[in-house]
Amino acid sequence: MNADDPSILDHQAAKIMGRIGGGFASALALAYFRADSDNQARILGAFPELFKRYRREAREENERLTMARE
Repeated sequence: MNADDPSILDHQAAKIMGRIGGGFASALALAYFRADSDNQARILGAFPELFKRYRREAREENERLTMARE
């Protein structure tokens, strides 16, 4: 499993959105997890800036976890 894989980052971004995002971001994360792959792609396409922000959060969290293990 490669943590830089785009689909894994999207999943991690949605997890973080659900955890720390505002009301809309949290609701969008829930919709993302309930959607099939086609609708997940539509959600990603409709809100690229939101997922970009939370992908960055996911990368930073991955880095913190990697450093903690070392």
